[in-house]
Amino acid sequence: MEDYKTFFESFFSKDILEGLTVTGINIILIYILLMVVVYLESRLFKKFIARREKNSVDKTNLIFLKNVVIYSTYCVGFLSMFNQIPGMQQLSKTLLTGAGILAGAVGFGSQQAISNIVSGIFMVIFKPFRVGDHITLTGDNKGTVIDISLRHTTIKNSDNKLVVIPNTVLNNQSVINSSVVNPATCALVDVFIGYKANIDQAMNLIQDEALKHHLLIDKRSDAEQENGDSLVTVRVVELTKSSVNLRAWVWAASNSDAFVLKCDLLKSIKERFEREGIEIS
Repeated sequence: MEDYKTFFESFFSKDILEGLTVTGINIILIYILLMVVVYLESRLFKKFIARREKNSVDKTNLIFLKNVVIYSTYCVGFLSMFNQIPGMQQLSKTLLTGAGILAGAVGFGSQQAISNIVSGIFMVIFKPFRVGDHITLTGDNKGTVIDISLRHTTIKNSDNKLVVIPNTVLNNQSVINSSVVNPATCALVDVFIGYKANIDQAMNLIQDEALKHHLLIDKRSDAEQENGDSLVTVRVVELTKSSVNLRAWVWAASNSDAFVLKCDLLKSIKERFEREGIEIS
């Protein structure tokens, strides 16, 4: 141990060794303080977000603010640790003095990151969608928004997988928000029958199965109700070479309920047609 200490001190003076020790302690203390502050910030925001969620208040702004605050805290903390290293302060000044080319390269490389941040800010301000909304993107990529950060938005799809999308991508494509104003969703149930089947009977059976489902809601206007219009509309939408295509319009309280309603009806209609002797093409 003494040989190792003698060998080490032969390269570094006592002052340098003491400086390195103080620097190491300062970096460790700053790191511990950084972790404590981030932990307290996360707990505080989690408490506020849970309170808003309990009161059914939009939490999008608070989640975005949480990401900004925690990201800024990390930046300040790591910069503080960096500045504790001897000589780094002067190195930083030197880089800033003659970093025209470097600044240009960094600026070009960070354009995408800055665009993502600006797009995220615009989305939070203008709210084309909020955390908790169900959205559909180009390519039938859809799910529920669970987070909007500085650089990307995270949605959870029907397979319970997380899809991370850069904010600039969302800002430059069409987004269908199924949760804005009224979350009620219309499900389209398509059934193909043979030409020999009784069309009227098939349409009546589809209506009957839909009316029995507990997730069906009434979206008829007052005028439609006064006229006695059916709660479920079924029409012939296409005649192909091998089938008559029927479509039923059924409404549910939300997008997820509409999906369940459609799946259940396809099963029950198929079973009902088999019992009634109606050919499915």
